[in-house]
Amino acid sequence: MEKEKFKEGFFHIFKAAGYSLAGLATGLRLSLAFRQEAAILVLLLVLLGVYGKPVSTWLIGIGAWLLVMMAELLNTAIEEALNLITTDYNIHVKHAKDMASAAVFLMLTLNAALWFCMFVLCLF
Repeated sequence: MEKEKFKEGFFHIFKAAGYSLAGLATGLRLSLAFRQEAAILVLLLVLLGVYGKPVSTWLIGIGAWLLVMMAELLNTAIEEALNLITTDYNIHVKHAKDMASAAVFLMLTLNAALWFCMFVLCLF
């Protein structure tokens, strides 16, 4: 009975956090794009520090970049799942993969505009 208590309620948070960290490690291991985005995150942190941007800019910029990384993880997860279904060409699989990739592209486009405003137009 005691073991069951640890599987639910408050203690489940720790187990879920472990799954999340495993997902990040898997993303770093399997996805070149995710590794590149993680490296860009480090570069962006350095830029924010060097230029002495305010905390609000840090929150907006890093939050927006983390959305890119989240989209990339979802894109990679969709690709992995679809590859389990079939490795043969299938137009529906192609559509799903293309749409997941488009989500990452849209987030990258939004971030390019945001970071341009933060560093070139100095709006933040």
